[in-house]
Amino acid sequence: MKRSFKIQYILRSQTILLVLLFAASCKKYIEVDTPETSISSESAFSSNSGAVQVLTGIYTEMTRRSENGAFYTISVLPELSADNLALYDPDGSTDYVDYYRNSLDPQYLNTNEDWTFWKIGYQQLYTINTAIEQLDGNTKLNSLVAKRLLGEAYFMRAFYYFNLVNFYGEVPLVLSTAYQQTGQLRKSSSDQVYSQIISDLQKAEGLLDFSYVSSDMVKTTTERIRPNLAAVYALEARTYLYQKKYAEAENAATKVITQTGYALSSLEGAFLKNSTETIWGLPSVEIGFNTREAYLFLLPDYGPDTWQYPVYISESLLNSFEAGDGRKSSWLGVVSVDNIDYYYPAKYKQGYEGLSKNLVEYSIALRVAEQFLIRAEARNELNNVEGAVEDLNALRAKRRAAVSAGVPNPLPPLQNTLSQAQLRPIILNERRVELFTEGGHRWFDLRRSGTIDAVMTEEETVKGGTWAGYKVFYPIPRYDILRNQNLEQTPGYIR
Repeated sequence: MKRSFKIQYILRSQTILLVLLFAASCKKYIEVDTPETSISSESAFSSNSGAVQVLTGIYTEMTRRSENGAFYTISVLPELSADNLALYDPDGSTDYVDYYRNSLDPQYLNTNEDWTFWKIGYQQLYTINTAIEQLDGNTKLNSLVAKRLLGEAYFMRAFYYFNLVNFYGEVPLVLSTAYQQTGQLRKSSSDQVYSQIISDLQKAEGLLDFSYVSSDMVKTTTERIRPNLAAVYALEARTYLYQKKYAEAENAATKVITQTGYALSSLEGAFLKNSTETIWGLPSVEIGFNTREAYLFLLPDYGPDTWQYPVYISESLLNSFEAGDGRKSSWLGVVSVDNIDYYYPAKYKQGYEGLSKNLVEYSIALRVAEQFLIRAEARNELNNVEGAVEDLNALRAKRRAAVSAGVPNPLPPLQNTLSQAQLRPIILNERRVELFTEGGHRWFDLRRSGTIDAVMTEEETVKGGTWAGYKVFYPIPRYDILRNQNLEQTPGYIR
């Protein structure tokens, strides 16, 4: 079957959105076949409105309620692979069990291949690379519009490659739409991919500012739904942290933390749309749904089941909250069924609301709390323990339970007498209880901290699986391996 990349017009709520989807019928972006388009990419980028909606289409795809939305894949599946989520019915939930027990088969015989971030990532990268090629030097568009969109495109390429390299390790570095060449690319090293991420973010720095813009890309707005310079610095901070470039990570995080308009929010406000804690959020485009996360995570009164509500909070995560941590009472819900308490993620409170168009929550892609955690870890590794404790205490002060909850001294501040070594597991746990079910942080943190083998060996006794060190990275779908003979399988998996 020949792959067809298409630009589709989607009519929703009496608004026509030009969305560059390049949707694949059966093959992926890094294959060879010539893409076909119903409308040329040149046409899409010949007007301001058309160019804007191409980038808007990328964000729309991320929040799709279907299983192949990027946010769903990033925030749910690696949490199952790690130790933050439990699966209600491993024998019945065949679409989840391979992630839960870390038994992924490269052939994906028992797993929906559409869920793989590999497929999602490379499909979106084709759109992003097209945007970069068409926007760079484009004289048909308003110069401010072209500049802003190009900055967003560079940022989005960095975002997708950050996740690809952390899910799969070494990956092909596809930087153009020249399908004859990209279809037979070999993998690039992780260092090369990280260098490209930083390069793209540095280009985005010169094109974006701290303002948020409306749909015309010129007027400012309070809606924090398009990446801006703060988002660039936030992703830079995360990338530098993963590279162990701690001075650079501290510097980038500080640029966000000290910028006017950004601050830690209350427990109740952290996940409301456009809060001071939001750096970049993504609104749902589906009537009745605020976020995909709420749709999946909020359990009904009858508790979890095999298909619609298959996951809940693991006992391990539940036990990670300290006494008096308001995140446990505010960001977890609980239902009791047959004398069993099932705790579930409740960061997002708004479930399905019928035909309501009232959005009060957005899926939060980047927020200020992570920047405090990044800076705390970077400072600790730079032997600035006092500064690290200061950042952690700033966060903990916002996460304390109310005294009325019955805890006399909720979530007390950490002491400066802690050593660098003592602070490392504390930071790791703070990241866990703050960032659970967001962005795959726990899975990535376990690997980069060197604790994943010990944690997952113990965890698999609960899950009923078997752990092996090579499983820290996911396998590449076998169909892509067969179609590109230069593409090697993730080490440890059968080709």
